[in-house]
This record gives sequence, structure tokens and C-alpha cells, in this order.
Amino acid sequence: MTAGTTLPLLRGGRRYASRDSVPVPGPAGTEIALSLAPEIMIRDDAARLRAARDGLPPLPAAERVALLREATRLFRHGRVPVPGLGEQDPGGFAAAMAACAGLPAALVGRWSALLDEHASRLRPEEPDDGALTLVSLPANTFTCLEAVLDAALTSGAVWIRPSRREPLSSARLAGAMLAAGWPAGRIGYYPTAPAALPALVRETTRQIVYGGPDLAARMGGPRPSLDLRGPGRACLVADATPADPEGLALRLAGLAAADAGRFCTSVCTVAVAGDAEPVARALAARFDAISLDPPDPRLPQASCPEADALATARLLDGALAAGGRVLTRRPLVSGAGGAGRRAFLSPTVVLVDDPGHPLVGRELPFPFVVAVSTDAAGVRGVASRSRFVHHEPSAPLPEGTFH
Repeated sequence: MTAGTTLPLLRGGRRYASRDSVPVPGPAGTEIALSLAPEIMIRDDAARLRAARDGLPPLPAAERVALLREATRLFRHGRVPVPGLGEQDPGGFAAAMAACAGLPAALVGRWSALLDEHASRLRPEEPDDGALTLVSLPANTFTCLEAVLDAALTSGAVWIRPSRREPLSSARLAGAMLAAGWPAGRIGYYPTAPAALPALVRETTRQIVYGGPDLAARMGGPRPSLDLRGPGRACLVADATPADPEGLALRLAGLAAADAGRFCTSVCTVAVAGDAEPVARALAARFDAISLDPPDPRLPQASCPEADALATARLLDGALAAGGRVLTRRPLVSGAGGAGRRAFLSPTVVLVDDPGHPLVGRELPFPFVVAVSTDAAGVRGVASRSRFVHHEPSAPLPEGTFH
């Protein structure tokens, strides 16, 4: 990354460096600013797009699919002109993501491949009626960019609101779409301050917004057009003390620690109708064996700003006042200091005996598993609060859940 540059907005097919900006996290010497769109600009641009909607060139569904597939191919393999950053090859993108988001190159490559695979599964749809769709992205994983592809396939135009913590991947996708030939008038790049997000929601036809309950409250309640994608709170349930704790721990290590524990499908709770301690201890041993720096070739992990790591440590210390034992051996925060002051949150296992414990179902951006010893009712309660439920072969899948 080049120091002193600014990621601009993309408005009506033109780049625009706003007077208002915020710094993007990164090591000293690689300072990048992110332009922010104010509410008045959002209102004006939306009105202008609505007025010009009938004048946008046609974009048949089959052509959309072809362009989006080419865009993700460029995103994964190509040299992409990224507004504000210039030409960026895959190695440059991986280096930028390591500096900005703490992602090792292996994860950047894997997630880029997942995005490319998602595009390969797109199928032509009937052209949309000209709707303007907003996609407001999270910082934990750029695979959520698949929502941009889906919206672009079925909408008249799509506006991307990147995470202020990690705007680089969405800037690369926008650049790749333009390089592939996507009409500039059909894509916008609108970073905003948190207070301006409701304006984006009001001015767009449909919205896909990633965030938790606090964000939902700021949106002013449910809206028919709003698809709010919150935590998945994935869990694994067992109806008895597992007969093979080592085997289950091996399975859990992949379910919890793959993709740096940052997916909504990453397991964060293990609920056992019986004694969870044997599998919790076996999982803790596997977590302690994961290399953080250098990255584990099987389960590469991400780093985070030291301040974020310390804030997470304080949160967990407070929650553990309600009881529980940490079974992993490493300090929660490790590797702090140095250029950029980044740290690792060590993969962690906590054992509790209360399914209502404040850490049960808590989704954090690193491999963090709470194992709870409970009864059949407790297992059902944990599963009912989870979107994704994995289960032991002997455990019935609770009704209304996914696996």
C-alpha cells in the first residue's frame, strides 16, 4: 500500500474524494484514508439515479452473469485498477489485507477462491425493475462480497457501503467489476459514518446489511425491504457425553477454527446433555497446537489491532465473573507490539455448566468455543437460539434449525 492515499467514493460512474474521511487501520508508513459520504450527498445521488434510471443502458441477465464471473476472476487472479490505490495484483492485495485486516495470505487466497466459486454458481435471472440495492458490509470476512454479486445480478444498481475497518476488498471488487465492463452507472461505492447509514437505508429500494442487534435498533425497527444479516451463533449439540471426545474435537477444530473463526457458521458453542469436559479438554489441546505466527498451514489465523484484542480480553474477563473455566493454556492476547501494534487472540475454549451463561452463543471474531455441560432441555435451548446447528450422530436435530 502507498502511504498518503485516499480511497474515493464512486458516484454516478465517477470517483470523488470527499472532504470528510477516516483513517484505515494499518502499520505506520502505510496510512490510507477512506472518503465518507454525507447524508446530503446520499439523498442527492439517489434522486439523480432515480431520475436517470430509464436512461441506463440495458444489461441482459446472461450478460450480467458473464461480467460478474469475469470480475471475480480478475479479483482472484488479475491486475485490478483500484480507485485510490492504482494497479493491484493478487500479491499486492494479499499484502494490503495483511496490513489492514491482519489476514494471512492463505486466507486471502482461500476467500478469493470462495468468491470466485460463488460467481460460478450464478444463474441468469429476469432483469430487475430498476431497484437500487444497498449492501452494507462487515469487517470480519470479505466473502460477504457475494451479497454484492447477488444484488448486482438482480438489481438496477447496487451501492456498496464498505466496512470502515476493512474497505480494501470491496474497493478491489468494485474496480474488478468496472475493469470487466460493468456499467459504471450501475455501481456505487459509498462509505459512511455510522450515523449516515440510516440515510442509505431510507434512500435505497432494498438493503442487505450485516450487523448485530445494536445495528437493528439503529435502523428504527424491521422494514420489509431490509435483509439484516446478524450473527449465526453456530453450535454443536450432543444428547450424551461423547463416546469419542478426541474424534469429536478433531471435527470441532475445523468447524470452529477454519477461516479464522470469522464465519457465521463457525461453531462457538458445544452443548452436551451430560459431561462436556472431555471433549472441551481435547479441543483445548488442539487449539493450543494451532500456530499463530507463522500461520498454521491447516488453520491460518488472523491478527487484529492490539486495542481491539485488549478490549475483547476485558469483555471476556467480565463475562467469566459469572463462572466458567478457561481450558486453553496460552494467554488470550499474544504477539502484541511492533509495527502497527497488531496482536493475536489465541483460540480459546471455556467450560461452563449453565446454558444461560453470558458467553454461551457469544460470537467473537476468532476461534472461541464455550462448552456447556447441561441436560436435554439445556441442549434444546442452546439450539433454539442458534441459526446453524451441527449434531452428533446420536443427537436429534432440533426442529427448525439448519445443519
